[in-house]
Amino acid sequence: MRMKLRETLNLPLSARSAAVMYADPEYTAIRRSTLAASSAESSVTGDPAGSFTVTTELSMPTDRVPDIVRPFVGSAVTIKEEQSWSAPDAEGGRTGTMRLDVAGTPAGMTASLRLVPGGDGASSVEIAGDLVAKVPLLGPRLEKAAVPYVSKVLRAEEKSAATWSATDR
Repeated sequence: MRMKLRETLNLPLSARSAAVMYADPEYTAIRRSTLAASSAESSVTGDPAGSFTVTTELSMPTDRVPDIVRPFVGSAVTIKEEQSWSAPDAEGGRTGTMRLDVAGTPAGMTASLRLVPGGDGASSVEIAGDLVAKVPLLGPRLEKAAVPYVSKVLRAEEKSAATWSATDR
């Protein structure tokens, strides 16, 4: 069984600027701070002017994960995230995919992404994904317990984007 996850993130910057943000190493440092991660590293393949992929690795404490999940992850967890974005359309919108893997666990998420231009220097990211925990018998319960946590991690992107957009570029 897979738990469906749907989120819409509202970003305070244009779709074109959002692509630049995703590829900026400074944004990874901002996310690290926002998420209280102990470390964060990213690499970019391609160029945000066209199609590109950002691979990020975050080490995060698990003090806020649901109790049912904690025995599987311990006191810290490493999340590997890969976002692949298409080249922009005429309005700056893009489509993409996201893959999240929780290192050392049978849990992960795959999602489709849509970066949608908005008015007045705003955009949104629509995320439609499947969260999977491949644990016999407990998988569905783990997935259900993990959805609010994963959702919170994804929604933290709004705060990180606001911080990034407020920085002089």
